Amino acid sequence: MTDPKEIRDLAQQRLREADILLKNGMCDGAFYLAGYSVELTLKAKICDRLGIPNLFDEKNLEANSIKGISDIRKALKTHNLLILLIFSGLKVKFDADKATNIELAKANSLLFNSWDENARYKPCGHIIQKDVEKLITLLSRENGLISWIEKN
Repeated sequence: MTDPKEIRDLAQQRLREADILLKNGMCDGAFYLAGYSVELTLKAKICDRLGIPNLFDEKNLEANSIKGISDIRKALKTHNLLILLIFSGLKVKFDADKATNIELAKANSLLFNSWDENARYKPCGHIIQKDVEKLITLLSRENGLISWIEKN
C-alpha cells in the first residue's frame, strides 16, 4: 500500500468480504474482517493526521526519510482499536458523539468491547450471527462508524 487512500480502499474491501462471509453462514470470519476493516480505517486516518505517506512499506524511501518513522511504525503495529482511536486523535470526540449517536454507541458495544486480533483464532460459534449482522450494518451505513472516522 502506497498511501492512506489504498489503506481505506483495502478497509472497504475487507468489509465487503465480511458481508460475503456473513451471507454464507461464516459469521466468525465476518466478525474478524469487520473489525479489521475498522483497524485499517483508523490506520489510514492516523497516516492522514501524521502526514505519513506509507505506513506499511518499510522500504519506501519517502516514508523512511521521516525522522522517527520506525518508532511510529512500531507503535502503530498494534491491533488494539482503542489505542488506534487514541492515536487517530478521535477518542475524545468518539466518546462525546457516542453519547448522542445511537449508531456509534451500538458499534462501540459490538466492536470495541469485544473485537481484537485474536478473534481469528477463536473457534467457530464464538460470536452470535445477529450481532455480526448488526455490526456490519453499523459499519457500512452512511452515518456508521467507518464514515464517522473518515469525516472526523
